[in-house]
Amino acid sequence: MPRQKPHGELITAVLLDVDEGLEKVRAGPNDAYILDITLLHVTEPDYDAAELAANTAKSAIQGAFEKKLFDKQSGKWRSIELRYIDAVSEEALTYCQFTLMKPWRLEYISLGADPQQLIVAE
Repeated sequence: MPRQKPHGELITAVLLDVDEGLEKVRAGPNDAYILDITLLHVTEPDYDAAELAANTAKSAIQGAFEKKLFDKQSGKWRSIELRYIDAVSEEALTYCQFTLMKPWRLEYISLGADPQQLIVAE
């Protein structure tokens, strides 16, 4: 039996905003990228299940970022600062907000490949 992706039918997009869309030159490893993530979930047929799935994914992603990249002693992020992660419904995200973010197109890339695969241009 093939392994199913959890919540794949309920979360329709993972949208990323890195450094508020600006190109910045990094001053070294302590100069972290700023990352905002929006998880977009469906509204039909079961809004409550989709919202729960998105919030579960949100907690898992936030925990993984904090475990890997947040230094509790110094109170600082390393490499990437997860400024926020939000779970919203497809109906709540405005088009203007959408244009400021980049969708993470998992169907085109495999970060586990060695070497990593190229991202297909939009």
